[in-house]
Amino acid sequence: MESRSRRRKGIAELAMKREIPSFEGLIRSKDAARLLGMSEWSLRNLVQSGQIAYIQRTPRSPLLFDPLDLRKWVEREKIHSPNGNSR
Repeated sequence: MESRSRRRKGIAELAMKREIPSFEGLIRSKDAARLLGMSEWSLRNLVQSGQIAYIQRTPRSPLLFDPLDLRKWVEREKIHSPNGNSR
């Protein structure tokens, strides 16, 4: 299994190369999933369960996500240790 620091370094490198979208503007599900580090199916499951907000202008249009909503979801999902530090 990959170490957490190695994974963070990899994510930072991808972000610098702009392969991971930034938290700016509306983004499609593929980029939202990549930003959150999960599959599109996992993201869709979160959408269906009402955990992540999305925009869909018509039933056939793509799901769009506000990066600020994604950031809020990340903040809600963070696990904090008893001494106040996040894991």
